[in-house]
Amino acid sequence: MTTQPEVIYARQLLTMVSDTPDAIEEPPDPSRLNALRDRDASVVGLIEDGAIALSDDRIVWVGPAAELPERYRSKEAWRVPCAAPGLIDCHTHAVFAGSRHMEFVQRNLGADYLDILEAGGGILSSAKATAAASRKELAELLVGRCYGATRMGITTLEVKSGYGLATDVEMKQLAAINDARADVLLDLEATFLGAHAIPRKYRERRDDYVQLVCEEMIPRVSERRLARFCDVFCDRGAFTAAEAERILKTGLDYGLIPRIHADELTSAGAAEVAARVGASSADHLEYVSDEAITMMAEASVVAVLLPAVNLYLRCDRYAPARALLNAGVDVALSTDFNPGTAMTQDLGLIMTLGCTMLGMTPGECLRAVTASAARALRLPDRGTLAVGQRADVAMFGVEDYWQIPYVAGYSHVEGVIRAGELVYWRSTEDVDG
Repeated sequence: MTTQPEVIYARQLLTMVSDTPDAIEEPPDPSRLNALRDRDASVVGLIEDGAIALSDDRIVWVGPAAELPERYRSKEAWRVPCAAPGLIDCHTHAVFAGSRHMEFVQRNLGADYLDILEAGGGILSSAKATAAASRKELAELLVGRCYGATRMGITTLEVKSGYGLATDVEMKQLAAINDARADVLLDLEATFLGAHAIPRKYRERRDDYVQLVCEEMIPRVSERRLARFCDVFCDRGAFTAAEAERILKTGLDYGLIPRIHADELTSAGAAEVAARVGASSADHLEYVSDEAITMMAEASVVAVLLPAVNLYLRCDRYAPARALLNAGVDVALSTDFNPGTAMTQDLGLIMTLGCTMLGMTPGECLRAVTASAARALRLPDRGTLAVGQRADVAMFGVEDYWQIPYVAGYSHVEGVIRAGELVYWRSTEDVDG
């Protein structure tokens, strides 16, 4: 296949166009597999033997292949086993320099994450390496990582700063994200995360650093239009709920959409902050309270769950995915790709962990990296296959979409279309029979 497709036929077309599904009982009843199967078909908006027609960068028709209008039947057509919206990785720290493989070994031998951070490692170690790298070096590193993400089926990638913790380095990271845009095959969404950790020199004067973020960093980010979002790490060892709320409200005043790293290590009141400020998402949520879940549902805050961190940190407590879903909270999944606690770009693996660690269904996991991830980034033109939506399509070589999270460590992605253009195709020689 060397030409651009204008029509795609798929044995299973996952449109992600559906209403919020009914709650699953807690715990789910595994004997009711057929009922779960029907429910998942609704979750993913499944069309058996479906087709979509593309024109320029938009989808112009979607439905059963048998109903494809005659005007599209002579177009360049491809046939694939399974097609879905382009995947969206809505929480990453992909612009960084250096490696923390030594800490990886330390933690596996029993060292505590917060102890490493307080000794100058962790986020502070990445900040040191990133400060030493040039803007050009950071952009080149990011470009390479984006090509890896494209091969995973990703058409939109969110990238945070946060390894600067000083105004000039934070601006350098965000500028590197902008520089990389011309050389990548996906869309980059930038997030300002100057409030990622308290720098060591500010340990005894936290208010001064919060003031620096609010009065110097945020205005500069806004003036230069370097990011759409403002994020804060609100947890033990990082920023308090009061500090986070002040920073996010300042970001709102400057036109930055609030997001928050919430309640990963303790119940810090961060999810409640997300609801109060109208954040687009609250991310992590291992220690989110029942009251906060209700507040998130009422405020339409998307929960972004990051199970690779649980894997890397060997946590025995997971985000309550089923409680969030049953409460009506939209749940997204993401890699949290970063050099310390989630060194992976594999959204397929994340879906596997969503099933095995978080108790989600395959359909819920696929929706979590498409439609729900688009909501977390407030991108209404993608994440679903519907008329008028941007033509972002991921194609999978599977007999059944439940197989996508079933096989861990292997990418089923055979091709990727972004804004109507083919950006990746795995040749048949590379596809297992």
